[in-house]
Amino acid sequence: MTRFITQTIEPWMPLGALKAKGDYAKIAQSAGWQVLPIERYNDQRFDDQTRQEKINQWLQRTQPGDTVLHQFPTYMSASFEQSWLASLKARQLSSVLLIHDIEPLRLHKADPWEFDLLKGYDLIITHSSAMITSLKEHGVTGPFVVQPFFDYLSESTALAQYSHTVNFAGTFQKSPWLQEYNDYPIEVFGHQPKKWQDLSLPESIHLRGNYDPDQLAQELNNGFGILWDDDFDDRYYRQYTRINAPHKASLYLSAGLPLIAWKKSAIGKIIAENQIGLTINRLEELPQVQNISAQQYESWQANLSPLREKINRGGFTLATLAQIKKQLD
Repeated sequence: MTRFITQTIEPWMPLGALKAKGDYAKIAQSAGWQVLPIERYNDQRFDDQTRQEKINQWLQRTQPGDTVLHQFPTYMSASFEQSWLASLKARQLSSVLLIHDIEPLRLHKADPWEFDLLKGYDLIITHSSAMITSLKEHGVTGPFVVQPFFDYLSESTALAQYSHTVNFAGTFQKSPWLQEYNDYPIEVFGHQPKKWQDLSLPESIHLRGNYDPDQLAQELNNGFGILWDDDFDDRYYRQYTRINAPHKASLYLSAGLPLIAWKKSAIGKIIAENQIGLTINRLEELPQVQNISAQQYESWQANLSPLREKINRGGFTLATLAQIKKQLD
């Protein structure tokens, strides 16, 4: 029996957006899995026959009894995902779905087709017990495996140094609070969206520019890493943090940064349980970072060290792959 993992090919995307899926595929490959490249395209502009021909091409190496771990979402259409799953079943393949994000749990959708799709998979990899609860409320019964952190392969060996610096890296669009925040200074890493180009950001926001994922881990060489998203319009990004495992947390831990997060988030609970940083209710509480001693910082770093080592070597992914084998073999 052969085990396969999908990897969506989308060369126009920024490297940071490809890091999580790319690392997962690389780690799986090191464990003997084979990669199934899926070339992302606008499948809604083509007919059903073309879609099926592409799916058949991508699955041509599989044999009945093989396992396919599908990295989701591909950001192709519902029709593609439904045809993909139907093809796995027609070929008598064991199907595993790995959730990177689940859109109807973080934004309003008139037709949340994803839940019906998930019901068809043999096994679902999720981020937390809270995410499992949310999925069950929408009729998705599993079975499930929980992976609390994504790995972040990095060659960075230097441990971040003690300072009161607060670092933010990631997607600006999910954090419109950056446009108005004017309190404790924050070092911000990332690409400024086009629609933000004419905005004058507050003095407290220090833009550091965009880096490729491997270099970014080296740039985050002191202080803390903050995770903070907003709810706005029909997007529930803050509420979504109650259940998800943000890839950003893995980036920060890879660099050795203690974390700062919303107290009610899933990562906030992990921070409190493992004593690896600070949890807050509001951004207005951020200035308390100034009161954190070197001794406290070093204690948090010592506590996060096992997580950091596991994240940097792919340990969380390898544990999940072992669980897949155990449940499906």
